[in-house]
Order: sequence, then C-alpha cells, then structure tokens
Amino acid sequence: MTLDIKLTIVGGGIGGLTLAIMLEAAKIDYLILERSSCLRTMGSTIALNACALRLLEQLGLWEEIRKIAKPIGAFHLQNEDLSPIGSIDFTFGEKHYGYHAYVMSRPELFALLRSRVPQSKVLLQKQVVDVVEDDRGVLCKCSDGTEYWSDMVVGADGAYSQVREMMYRQLRLQNQLPPTDNLPLRFSHHCILGVSNTLDPTFLPVLREKFSQFKITLFRERRCSLWMSPVEGDKISWCFGGEIDQDSRNAVDLQKDQWAPSNTQQLLEGIRDIPTIYGCKVGDIINTTPKGNVSSVLLEEKFFETWHSKRIVLLGDGQGAVQAMLDSLCLANLLHDLQGTSTSDFERMFRTYHQQRSGPARTAVIGSRLFGYFMVSKRFLARWMRSIALNLMPHWMTRTITDMVMRNRPQLSFLPVIEDRGIIKAWC
Repeated sequence: MTLDIKLTIVGGGIGGLTLAIMLEAAKIDYLILERSSCLRTMGSTIALNACALRLLEQLGLWEEIRKIAKPIGAFHLQNEDLSPIGSIDFTFGEKHYGYHAYVMSRPELFALLRSRVPQSKVLLQKQVVDVVEDDRGVLCKCSDGTEYWSDMVVGADGAYSQVREMMYRQLRLQNQLPPTDNLPLRFSHHCILGVSNTLDPTFLPVLREKFSQFKITLFRERRCSLWMSPVEGDKISWCFGGEIDQDSRNAVDLQKDQWAPSNTQQLLEGIRDIPTIYGCKVGDIINTTPKGNVSSVLLEEKFFETWHSKRIVLLGDGQGAVQAMLDSLCLANLLHDLQGTSTSDFERMFRTYHQQRSGPARTAVIGSRLFGYFMVSKRFLARWMRSIALNLMPHWMTRTITDMVMRNRPQLSFLPVIEDRGIIKAWC
C-alpha cells in the first residue's frame, strides 16, 4: 500500500507533467510549482521511440498520441545540391518492438499531457527562490512570499534548474560537491526550429504519405545541418543547427560566435535559397512558418554526477524528454514501494534511483556527442564513418544495434502490464 506522502514538483515541463500523471495513477499527492504565467513548451517537434511509447500506452495515452503523430520511415542524408549521401531505415520498429518511432508536434504532446493533470494541482507564477530541508520535510519558498511544505521536492525545471543550483549551493558549503559538478554548463549547439502552417498536399503529396521521411542536408564547408520532415496536420517541421566554436561555449564569448542567438535571422537568410526535395526552396518553407512557431534553442551537453540530497531529487536533468519520462517512471515505481518517510528512507530511495538511471543518462550524453560528431564533423574520420554506416553497413547490423537499445521498454509496476508485441522482447 502506498504511503501517505506529498511531493512538490518544481517545473511544469514534459518531465514534470509525465511524473504528475504517474503520481495520479499511484494515488500519491503532489503539487506542481511553475514559474511562468502559463504552461508552455519550447521547440517544434519531438520524436518518441518504443522506450517511451510503451509507457505512454500504459498511461492510456497511446490512441491520442497516434492522432497527433506520424511514424518515422527513415533518415535520408543528402548534400546541399540534393545528391544522396545515404539512408538509415526505421520501418522495422513496429515489428521488432511493437511500435514505430513517431514524430509529433511538441506543443500538441505537451497539451495532451497537460490535459491529464488536474488544474488544481498546477500553480503558475511560482518561482522557487529557496528550498529549506529538515528531518520532517522540505519547504519551498517562492518569490511572491508563499511557501509550500511537502515530504520531498522533485526538481523538474530543466537544464538550468534552480532546484539544482540551490541544492548544489548547500553541498558546496559542506564540501560535498564533486569538482565536475562545479563547472558551468557550456553551450555545444544552437538550433533554430519551426513548424509550417498547414500546406496543400496537392502540391506536396509527401504530406499524405504514411511515414515521415526525414531529409537531412549536410553542408560541405560548414559544421551544420538542416532537418526537414512532414508531421501530422499537413505541415513541415524544420530545424537548422550548427556546432558552436569550442572557444565560444560560455555565455560571454558566445555573443561573438556566428551561432549567437542574435544572429538567428542572418543564419536563416543564409539557407533560404537551398533547394529541397519537395520542389521548393528552404525559404519557401520558412515563409509559411508563423513567427510564434519558430524557436531559437541553445543546447548543452553535460552529465551531472550529483542527482539528490536528503529530500531533494532531480528529474531528467536536461537529458531530453524521453530520458525525463523514464526517470519519472523509475521514481514513481520507487515511491509506490517506499517503506518509510524518514530522511534516511528518501536518501535510500534516491540512491537506488541514481543507480538505475545515471547509466542511461550518461550514455545519452555520450551518444548525443557522437551523433553530433557523426552528422556535422568535416574530419576524415567522420566522413569515413558516415560512408561506412550509410552505405556499407549491412541492414542486419543496423537493426542489431537498434535492438540492443530498444530492449529497455520499462513499465510502471502498479498499473496493468501492456503486452509486449514486438519480436524483440523487452528486458523489463
């Protein structure tokens, strides 16, 4: 039987909302404190694979997801003149794992998650400025003078987590923070993203195809790439991103870099005349994109060693939506089985959480770095790797590698189990 406890979730993003839905199912009390005046998400689209989709089906969201998403067919890499580099096929996903990988509008997924969380459980314009712990619980103090008491606090407030900063400040005073966690976040990539208005499938028949084919343009002289893919609703999603110079990865030096956010319009002007496989130019797609659908995002790559302290724990920690969902699942399972409410009980649970989730999080960071290198590096080794992976590697080898990753399709222990429909059975 679940203990009578209450959680405070700081941050109403995808990770925080997903955890809230799980806590609703587990009948665990909680409250979300969101600093913004409304719940919203940054970015244009999001891709979810079988690792997350089996969980979302268990939460009763699968049919709604299918209405707003398209299955991903393949990644097709090409040069600026549309000459092919190679392709990676993903159409075997449903047969192997029970689900294709799907791409969807990030705001639509966010709205779906938001609809499953009672409005009374979300407080807006609540910026947490201090967190005070003792042996009885945790007190969150907000900038408007309000205070919220709970048994534990979950920091789900993204890469620049204020909860992490407050927790680290206390650990730093106690000389318990690892040196690597003292280092600042450094920007690695800048991406400009958008989703077009509804387009006419008469002129773009690709919009009505079952699979979304990702067209990825690599540039011969620049360390950047352009991604375009059809999404549900007869729209085109696009993303233009590049690697920030090694010497410009802090906030001050970044302003001098060509990929500084202040150069967004100039960067877009530089790709407008590039042809697309759709029979138009990139600028034509950009012109159909409402300004409100364009986001400029700085990406960071850092693995934090410290995830918890006493009654405070971090969620997702900037490693992406899928990792945040799987972190939420792990934490919800542990909370459901929690045997006591003392500080030592929470510390014991958090250590288990870290043991189970830190490995996948570290792998995600390393994988992101390697994928970025694979995609945009101009060095001979990267070009050689692309040539081998896209043209010479047998399909069975690609599928074997993917099979190993996709075996991790966990579920919540306190909800009915979803049948494993794939021929590659899940580990859990």
